[in-house]
Amino acid sequence: MPLRIPRRHRARYITGACAGIAAAITAVVLLQPAHHAPAPPKVVANDFSGRATACLATDTTTAGKGDNVTKIWTSMQSAGSRSGKNVQQLIQPATSADQAQPYLAGLISQHCDLIVTVGPAFGQAIPALAKADPAARFTAVDSTITNPPPGVTLLANDQAVSAIGQQVQALQHAAAQHN
Repeated sequence: MPLRIPRRHRARYITGACAGIAAAITAVVLLQPAHHAPAPPKVVANDFSGRATACLATDTTTAGKGDNVTKIWTSMQSAGSRSGKNVQQLIQPATSADQAQPYLAGLISQHCDLIVTVGPAFGQAIPALAKADPAARFTAVDSTITNPPPGVTLLANDQAVSAIGQQVQALQHAAAQHN
């Protein structure tokens, strides 16, 4: 038995059918994966400036305790601008060496020529990284390290501001050593 649609309703049915077909075609086209889309470029940390870089790393608790981190950061910025060095700061919520270690490893992979840590969490993470990458230079302020490996300088809070400023000014670019 053929389907009979009254004449007065045919236009509505035809319009509805066309709209449904158009919606189905649109959905198929939009939901098709893009096989021809290029892969995103690989992210690589490069220093195009060719300048030495000093990096400050500390945890949020140490940074919030007082003005020592602020004084060290200000000293690093001043020394960096006077001597044409790059400086960067990393403050993360690490409470142990295990939590801090990946952040410090990231700074090494970004070719920080000097990594300054403030506080026990980041300070305790230094020995393992210094042994794994002897070319990396570290300065630990207010850490609990007692026997530092080669490449690690220990500073007390009262020595830190001037000593780190001098280290940043004397810093030489050695990114090729961190491959």
